[in-house]
Amino acid sequence: MVHLPTFILIPLALGCAQAALYLGRVNPATQELTWSGTGLVFSFTGTSANVSLSSVSGTNSIEMVIDDGTPIVIDNVVGNSIATPSNLTEGTHIVSIRKKSEALFGSIFVSDVLTSGTLGNNTAPPSRRIQIIGDSISVGYGLDGEYPCTNTAVLEDAPRTYGALTARNLSADWDIVAWSGKGLVRNIVDPGYEDAVLMPQIWTRYGAQDSNGSYTFPAADTPDVVVINLGTNDFSYIATNSTTGATYAARDPINHAVYTAGMVDFVQTIQGHYPDAEIFISSSPLLSDTYPTAEDAQHTTQSNAIIEAIAELGNNTHFVDFPTQDSSNNNIGCDYHPSVSTHESMAVILTAAIQDVIS
Repeated sequence: MVHLPTFILIPLALGCAQAALYLGRVNPATQELTWSGTGLVFSFTGTSANVSLSSVSGTNSIEMVIDDGTPIVIDNVVGNSIATPSNLTEGTHIVSIRKKSEALFGSIFVSDVLTSGTLGNNTAPPSRRIQIIGDSISVGYGLDGEYPCTNTAVLEDAPRTYGALTARNLSADWDIVAWSGKGLVRNIVDPGYEDAVLMPQIWTRYGAQDSNGSYTFPAADTPDVVVINLGTNDFSYIATNSTTGATYAARDPINHAVYTAGMVDFVQTIQGHYPDAEIFISSSPLLSDTYPTAEDAQHTTQSNAIIEAIAELGNNTHFVDFPTQDSSNNNIGCDYHPSVSTHESMAVILTAAIQDVIS
């Protein structure tokens, strides 16, 4: 892929963005690209175009794809526009822009789409839509890094996550509602910095920083498939002493019955908004049956808890088993998170699971 560290350009010409379609969960009133993978797609006839911005907060990495070509990566969006290369072949082009980084790093506020040519209207969305609800795994935390490394906005990569890859395998649109460190019934163990806001609450927000309950559930954005990958942080209970480096149990291991009940409650909430959606609940590739202890058997314990939830929920709910990641040969991203190859393997598993249910 083409890799650009910074992109600062001025709008080329006045235009109208009526033909642009937003990707992911984007509030049309604010035009804020906040969630991982949010963006827009538009077509134009000419040699160049750009997206003017009203403001940018924090650090945001993005991916621009022109005519299904090699992705152009912008490490940090700054200035007042995001521009295509200025020397494209004269003709009609389709441009897709998506955030690589997650909401906690920042937001991009779109103003307009401008071109020296003319905007088109041939950017109809796919007929299928998949929503992925999760944590750091689902946002692509550290995906572009190689352990040991520190995660940054640049190293996250939503378009290369298992969810996005699965959607492409199925010719579906996709959106990610996920936040690193979040859980279903409790968040990641973090002594002294506990956060009580859980993913089921965050899921009700339009923008990631908006108030709970602000999402309006537009009918046009109703997913056919919902994927839930939550539990990695719920099952965490081992912390590290920052002074000595020693590990210790900072809280009790999770009660699997509490996790099961939380999953049932959350799925029923989702079904209240999306009664026709097929819901796939996955185990975590970051949980194993040997860490922290063999007695915990976290991967099996979580899997059984999900299976119990599905038995209670009944129709239209399905279990997907993501095996514990293979970390041999340093095949891991930042902070032991799934690598590119692990996400690809997860996408194969999830694609097959969905195909078994939806023709």
